[in-house]
Amino acid sequence: MTTSNAFAFKNSGLNEFLFAEVGTELNGSPLTILSVLARLGQDPWAEAARWTKLPKAATIDNLAQSISQMPLAPQAIAEARDTASRLILLLPSQVQAPRADNNAAAAAPQTKSAMPKWVLLAVFGIALVLGVSFSLVPSGSRTNAVVPLSSLDAPAATTK
Repeated sequence: MTTSNAFAFKNSGLNEFLFAEVGTELNGSPLTILSVLARLGQDPWAEAARWTKLPKAATIDNLAQSISQMPLAPQAIAEARDTASRLILLLPSQVQAPRADNNAAAAAPQTKSAMPKWVLLAVFGIALVLGVSFSLVPSGSRTNAVVPLSSLDAPAATTK
């Protein structure tokens, strides 16, 4: 089963760790670290980022405790500490030099809008064209929508 990271923070450096499989649930589904942390009510990216700053032993303890609370096979629960020791190697270390694309993202705040510029220009152009066209229509050709009944000629009633 492939894991989707559609909601992962792009280039966070934590994705490999968060999407790593911890084991297989009792129902046969693979369980990732992201799922473990989410089920425990924690923000997976915030928790993983916090763990990168802790000593290895503390991180192993925290991860092993989290794994042991999941519906895994008894053997997987017993091996939670070994699994945690293996998985923390996927966490980016503090000593590791940041990637170039992370430096560029950190240096300049992202203010790019999700809406393309052409959409804004198109809406502005349409509003401008409509405004000009309505201002050019002579006022005499406009009719009032409300006409009083007294101004209408009533047909003469015929009697027999």
